Amino acid sequence: MTPDDIRDALRFYFITDDGVDGFSARDQVRVAIEAGATMVQYRNKSFSLDDFEAVEAISRICRENRVPFIVNDNVLLARAVGADGIHVGQDDASPRLARRVVGPKAIVGVSVSTMAELERTDLAFCDYIGTGPTFPTGTKADAKAAHGLSGLRDIVNRSPVPAVAIGGIGPANALDCFAHGAAGVAVISCITRSNDPVEAAAAMAAACGVPARQGW
Repeated sequence: MTPDDIRDALRFYFITDDGVDGFSARDQVRVAIEAGATMVQYRNKSFSLDDFEAVEAISRICRENRVPFIVNDNVLLARAVGADGIHVGQDDASPRLARRVVGPKAIVGVSVSTMAELERTDLAFCDYIGTGPTFPTGTKADAKAAHGLSGLRDIVNRSPVPAVAIGGIGPANALDCFAHGAAGVAVISCITRSNDPVEAAAAMAAACGVPARQGW
């Protein structure tokens, strides 16, 4: 993928939620992709080998629909399931090491929450950053304090690669993130913990200005 392709794919970035009973990651991805998600990330901090087949299935669903599939943290899992890329945090494998494992054509993203983290992160091996929380969020227990739209804009202006806003984002505030320079918005709970995930995903796609894939 070219840098422009990656930037476009970041627009509606869906991340799976391992904290919802009765709504599997695979079903979450199906709902998000049908609505029009342009990138999918598998995130599961308690991943075990029992989950491997489910991740393979998600990778296959994404591939069939030409939606880039990213694995969070686990570079070996990303390579094993043929993911399109990897996303690492500040305390995970370095972007340099991640790039060595997943290869030169893979997508590599890294989390950056503050200006200090941005300045000390080697972005030479990265295609994008995820920055937040933009707004307060309850999805991630150890989330840092929200930096708001002004903090988002500051990081976007200093980052040499596209930025995806994350944290407390939904249809009502996605446009604000784009207006402050974000290439995309990453969403979890506004879909997975909604009373109607299908309707919520459609509303998110509309806010991002992406078409649905109804009927696939």
